[in-house]
Amino acid sequence: MGEIAKIPEFRVKYRDVFSLRNLYVMLHNTLLEEGWRGVDGDDYLEDIETFYSENVYQKGIHRGGKELWFWWRAYKSLESKTSGYLRNRLDIDAHVVYLQNVEVVHQGKKMTAQNGEIEMFFRARIESDWNNEWQNHKFLKYVKPIYEKRILHVEIEKREKELWRDAYRIHAKVKQFLQLRTFVPVPEPFFARTYGYEE
Repeated sequence: MGEIAKIPEFRVKYRDVFSLRNLYVMLHNTLLEEGWRGVDGDDYLEDIETFYSENVYQKGIHRGGKELWFWWRAYKSLESKTSGYLRNRLDIDAHVVYLQNVEVVHQGKKMTAQNGEIEMFFRARIESDWNNEWQNHKFLKYVKPIYEKRILHVEIEKREKELWRDAYRIHAKVKQFLQLRTFVPVPEPFFARTYGYEE
C-alpha cells in the first residue's frame, strides 16, 4: 500500500460551550452521507473509529475536566476502472481538553452541554494498491511505478481535486456546526445545532 497524493491538513480549533454528542453524531452522519466507510466497508461507528482515549484530571493539576482523543479512519472507493487499485482515505483526529459538563438554558429549556476546547485535524490522501495485490506479485511490483506515473496520472489528478473538495466540505460542516466562519457555502443542515434542535 502506497500513498500517491496527499492534500494539506485542515484544522479546526474551538473553545466554548458545545455539545460533544451532537458533534460526534453529526460528523458520523456526514461521513456516511458523503460515501465514506470504515476499513471493512461497513458504516458502523466502531469500524470508522480506530482509537478512543479518555482521561479525567482533578482541578489541582490544571483546570480539571476530561481529556479525550479519538481517531477516525474513513475510506472511499469511487466507481471507476481503478476502484480496485486506488482509494481515498480521510483521517480525522480530535483532541478535547478541559471538558466539563455545564447546564445551559436554550429556548427556555435547561440542557446539559459541555464546555472545553476541541482541536480537530483532517488529513486526506489517495492510496494505491491498497489490497497489496501488485506489491505481492512477482512481476507487477516492478511495473507498479511506471503504471502510476505514466498511465494513472490523469486519474490521480482528477481524484485529488475531488478529494480536496470532499475534505474541505466535511471541514466546513464541522465549522458550521461550531458556528465558526466558513469560506465556502454550506447548505442548511438537517442535524441538531450546538445544543440540540433549534426552531
